[in-house]
Amino acid sequence: MKSLEQNLCKVCQYGGIILVGLVICFLAFYNLEYYPTTWFDDGWHLLASKELASTGRYVLGPAAGPTLFISIAAMFRVAGVGILQARLVMAAYLLLTICGFYILARRLHNARTAMVAMLLLISSPGVDLIRWGRQALGEVPAALFFLAGSLVWFKAIEGKQEKGRLILVGILLGLAILTKNQLLLIVPAWLVLWFADRVYFRRCTHSSFLLPLLSAFSCVAAWYVGQRFLFSAGQQLAQRNVEEWVGSLSRGILTLSPRRALDAIKLLTGQDAFYAWALPAWLYAALMSLRRNKVDLRQALLASVVAVWFSWFVLFSVGWPRYAFLPLTLSAIFVAWLFHDLTDGFRLPAKELWAAARAGQWDVAATGRLALLALLAIMIVRPLQARFGEVIGQMDTSPQAMAAYITAHVEPEAKIETWEPEICFLTGYKCHFPPMQAMDAAIKYVWYDAPPPSAWYDFLQYDSQYLLIGDFGQWTHLYDPALVQQHCEWLVSIGNYELYRIKESD
Repeated sequence: MKSLEQNLCKVCQYGGIILVGLVICFLAFYNLEYYPTTWFDDGWHLLASKELASTGRYVLGPAAGPTLFISIAAMFRVAGVGILQARLVMAAYLLLTICGFYILARRLHNARTAMVAMLLLISSPGVDLIRWGRQALGEVPAALFFLAGSLVWFKAIEGKQEKGRLILVGILLGLAILTKNQLLLIVPAWLVLWFADRVYFRRCTHSSFLLPLLSAFSCVAAWYVGQRFLFSAGQQLAQRNVEEWVGSLSRGILTLSPRRALDAIKLLTGQDAFYAWALPAWLYAALMSLRRNKVDLRQALLASVVAVWFSWFVLFSVGWPRYAFLPLTLSAIFVAWLFHDLTDGFRLPAKELWAAARAGQWDVAATGRLALLALLAIMIVRPLQARFGEVIGQMDTSPQAMAAYITAHVEPEAKIETWEPEICFLTGYKCHFPPMQAMDAAIKYVWYDAPPPSAWYDFLQYDSQYLLIGDFGQWTHLYDPALVQQHCEWLVSIGNYELYRIKESD
């Protein structure tokens, strides 16, 4: 009888794993071309990957990196150019990231906690893993390299702290930084942990921190130096890198706004951040990491990354939810760990409640555990339903429809003024994009109530024959409606896109 029960438990366990795997694959691959609708960032990266695949020119700066563009460009060369081809690459990154996340959570805790953390991760609207992971964006691949680097570091500090493993840690962290420049925040977190180990934990040598740090910087430096020799436009690309780093510092990395700080705090203490459990769970993880052993030093690494990143997110960033992607991803482990300990390993207190009911008593502790398990179920099931609804219900084909209209009705040699790069990717038409200063002005306008870019940007001076305005152009108020009405002839509206012919006399 006992053997039969054990076999049934194993069947249920493996069945649950298979079911979760099928759910993840469905969310990663179903309706891949149309959910989410392609937009500015996605289109910009697709356009850069297409250029790399067709001409060998690397044209984008440090916002996202070679691990993203080279992978997608390789797919374009093998399977042709298209949104679906690019998103197949991103879906592969997404699956690898989820696997890496599960392995790391299990290495820190146990299989149950890792499974709950993974379900919290894929369902959380604050993380929004499925939306960001299916697009040509750097967040998910960068998280993959960070998770891989963390796992290798965990292994390295267990034994003799081999130099080879520590160098590999640095390479993986360097790739994470190259994939998404915001992961430079790993560096101050790494230094915080190094200091904490010297004065408190005393479990590692200096080389456990110094070698990965040097390797990471060497990896990043090698890429930027190598651009001058790998690509024909290396000099211009180096200059663009400098300009983008300076611009990003001023517009989103090192800014200070009480209003934006309040919005960031609202996100971290709201329903989207695991029903406001993100910060309490981080505090619990930080306190539990204070025990002096290498197991807790691993947890301290994640806690320090989350602490440094949340501090930057609140104090110095524009507070856009996507900027909190990595710390919220790691917070899913903390939340699962906290609920595991509060509910006695996610165990339903059925026997305790039944015994109390038969005795005519009320078991407060058992009732509390049941309430927490019910809350945890709500935290997973309700957002997961929303994720399914988004994946199944999103069928906005307006970018493809507008691209088809342009291909059919606009002369091939025409130049289009626009800030919707996804349409330029889909059509292959020559497009003129606003200068980099427009992005700085747009962010200040959207987030800090500065004058709109249309106050100084004159699109008529660039000799374009057509003007295309979509969501991003409207959101940033790049094109003055009065100028558009005076100098342009409306042709068609498809979805939120509007196509105009610029009058020849102008």
